[in-house]
Amino acid sequence: MDIKEFRNGILDEVHFNASINGTSPREEFLALYSGALVEAEELEDFEQLAYEGVGSRNRRILIDGYYYSELENCLIIVACPFSDGIEIQSLTATDAEVHFNRARAFVEESRSGFIQKYAEESSPGYGLAIDVQKRYANVTKYKFYLLTDMAMSSRIREIPSTKIGDAVAEYHIWDIARLQSLYASKTGKEDIVIDLKEFSPNGIPCLQAGSNEEYTAYLCNIPGSILAYLYNTYGGRLLEGNVRSFLSAKGKINKGIRNTILNEPSMFFAYNNGIAATAYAVEVESGDGCTYITKITSLQIVNGGQTTASLAAAIINDKERANGLRDIYVPMKLSVVTPEKAMVLIPNIAKYANKQNKVSDADFFSNHAFHVRMEDFSRRVLAPAVMGNQYGTYWYYERTRGQYKQEQSRMTKAERDKFLIQNPKSQMFTKTDLAKFYNIYRQLPHQVSTGAQKNFIQFAEWASAAWEKDETVFNERYFRQIVCLDILYKKVDYIVKHASWYEMGYKAQVVTYTLSYLFHRIGEECPGYAFDFKSVWNQQTVSHATEVELERIAEAMYNHLISPDREVQNVTEWAKREACWKKARTIAIPLGSKFKKELVSIEEEATAKKNARQEQKQENSASAMIQVAEYGVENWKALLSWGIQNRIFTPQEISFLKAAIAMEAGKFPSEKQCGRILQVLAKAREESWPN
Repeated sequence: MDIKEFRNGILDEVHFNASINGTSPREEFLALYSGALVEAEELEDFEQLAYEGVGSRNRRILIDGYYYSELENCLIIVACPFSDGIEIQSLTATDAEVHFNRARAFVEESRSGFIQKYAEESSPGYGLAIDVQKRYANVTKYKFYLLTDMAMSSRIREIPSTKIGDAVAEYHIWDIARLQSLYASKTGKEDIVIDLKEFSPNGIPCLQAGSNEEYTAYLCNIPGSILAYLYNTYGGRLLEGNVRSFLSAKGKINKGIRNTILNEPSMFFAYNNGIAATAYAVEVESGDGCTYITKITSLQIVNGGQTTASLAAAIINDKERANGLRDIYVPMKLSVVTPEKAMVLIPNIAKYANKQNKVSDADFFSNHAFHVRMEDFSRRVLAPAVMGNQYGTYWYYERTRGQYKQEQSRMTKAERDKFLIQNPKSQMFTKTDLAKFYNIYRQLPHQVSTGAQKNFIQFAEWASAAWEKDETVFNERYFRQIVCLDILYKKVDYIVKHASWYEMGYKAQVVTYTLSYLFHRIGEECPGYAFDFKSVWNQQTVSHATEVELERIAEAMYNHLISPDREVQNVTEWAKREACWKKARTIAIPLGSKFKKELVSIEEEATAKKNARQEQKQENSASAMIQVAEYGVENWKALLSWGIQNRIFTPQEISFLKAAIAMEAGKFPSEKQCGRILQVLAKAREESWPN
């Protein structure tokens, strides 16, 4: 596909989303591009926030969004030059400079207090300007991004960084060609290629420690100065996602590591456990009686994030005392895996590398069986046919990034058309969407407002614990409830966008607070009743009475969020505070009588939940029986012989395996026995059983 075809496809999607959501194509393009960068881990998260104005000396100011990275202590400002024309326009160096200057002007005029003095307090930019002046006053870096559907001129080379106060200001252009490369990447990320000869004549010394068809391992000795430079250049992109999330939550500077850096740098190698990392490819050369790695592609640190971040912080914050980290060397275990194997191997490498640390299994939730089950439901549970349609449709759960498009790429046009009828784009949702919907239902709007990634981590911790306690609660009824929450979310989004009282800004926060308040109010005012999700599922929409309630609550939540007496000026940040949600709950918005008549009794809900869990339990049992049968008697015989020979199994476990072997005589094990038989098989595989 050439760049023009790719862009046309993107614009088609943008205009389709705009028509569905009642937004502008520019908003949808920005949402699409920023979402791709978040998924690619170029950005940790993103807040759309449009502000346009005039600063001192008639400077033009224009931004479209921002994000503050706690991990890097960096403020990211985004501008979106969107042409939306038939032909691809060129983004020249002059154009880029104009847009960067407008975005930079926002930061400088905020730091000086100009925007706070002249902008309307109700404008989204006003609250952010106050944060730039106060909350983000001591950032170490500003990153300015241009996200555009234009093609960057070939004359634009590297854009040199500048300074704003004591902070470094970097400039990044993401044009339509770069977006295409991102989509085409096998890993869903833009590969970082590090030429180690730029830092050392030979690269870094290494010793190959093992190799098989899936990966190659190296033991390395990397200078602390190189590691610090790489982190300060690439930031959180250098850290595996779960390690980055953990580090962001726990703080990045370890006092013990800092003490060694400053006081005993020559002992760093001896005292520090080093880092574990992965890469997709390396280049290795021999020289001076040693093997050297000279180039690394897609380096990811999966253990040792605090070591890396502490070195990076020391070279900036303790510049004189750290002595450029000249005497510091860090042991590194590097596992080289192919992009094709990366999706499976890297999470496992990260998981086991962090077993002794506080990065819990919950942090690796993206590979959890929960997602597999939700995906299975989404492929086989048909939503009712509505609005005169003669067919039902599916709500497509995208368990891995790009699944929805990848599935279509293998189809003929006729197959694709049928697929889109059965799986409409408007009914596709992701892991972070699911986490958002359910945490809204759990009445955690302040948590949801922290952003997709942080909210997902919080949801993952809860869901992992709930799964361990009783995985049958995540059943088909639960899946249908998620779909209903999606329908509710879209309805409130539509209501807010078209409301006379709504002005641009904070829509996501208003929608989130509105739905959480609705569920809270039902519990407060009608404790013996619950929301009727079954009706929403059957109709695939909300009732008129529900719509009326949502509109009333939405207006109240909007006024609450922008209230002049809010504790934090920046509304986006205010919405993240638990105090904001506590205050929202004190607002009295009595439910209408028509809406209350549509609620269902708690007893009815409890019965439905019990039945759904029982059905899931039966489904699990049936699945276990099928797996035992499909594994085959000969395999069970071989497993029993291997286990006895290696003294792996207890007498009880041996009896379960004999029950599986008894299928040969026509005696099939019970449901309960099948579950235990599969547990024995799992134990054997942990003990190196290969089959």
